[in-house]
Amino acid sequence: MLAILNSLGMSIVALFKPRCRLEAENLFLRHQLSIALRHAPPRPRLRGSDRALLVWMTQLWPSLLGAARVVQPDTILRWHRAGFKAFWRWKSRNRARRSVPRLAVDH
Repeated sequence: MLAILNSLGMSIVALFKPRCRLEAENLFLRHQLSIALRHAPPRPRLRGSDRALLVWMTQLWPSLLGAARVVQPDTILRWHRAGFKAFWRWKSRNRARRSVPRLAVDH
């Protein structure tokens, strides 16, 4: 629940950020994700180019350091599975159907 509130709050804050700031933050997070998803040992290995890009971006936008979050790929998969489970539970719920009164037929 706390994660949802945090996500909602960050979305509201993002509405007031300049577009170039959001693009830089997205680039930073995508690059961080690409590093984490490489076929590497459990601890991600940074290349020289990775370090250079991250240093350059954090020098231009120091507030990007607050956006840096390390998430395990298993966590992302668990979130997706939980989302699909919740969606299909909602989709297949037993909805109360409107009953239509039957007309009385006189014989």
